[in-house]
Amino acid sequence: MLHGGSLKPEFNSAWANYYANFIEAYAKEGIPIWGVSVQKRADGVQTWESCVYTAQQERDFIKITSARRLPNVGLGDKKIIAWDHNRTMMYQRAHDHFR
Repeated sequence: MLHGGSLKPEFNSAWANYYANFIEAYAKEGIPIWGVSVQKRADGVQTWESCVYTAQQERDFIKITSARRLPNVGLGDKKIIAWDHNRTMMYQRAHDHFR
């Protein structure tokens, strides 16, 4: 968990449920959410709790969240954003998503 942990694949669905619950909870309080990021600094190995995603892990999580979980609870219009912190590397990250 410290110094650059990563989400185990078997927990992708549980984490996708958390995203849906987060969006729903904010909506109940009158705060609309149009989208969320997978992870701030998905490549950032920190000295505190962090979750590192490879491009492929990020892609797989987005597939589970946006293609399965969110539409199943009426949130199919919400956006899941990858790699939102470093647009100079966006082309390379997108290319890596399709490897």
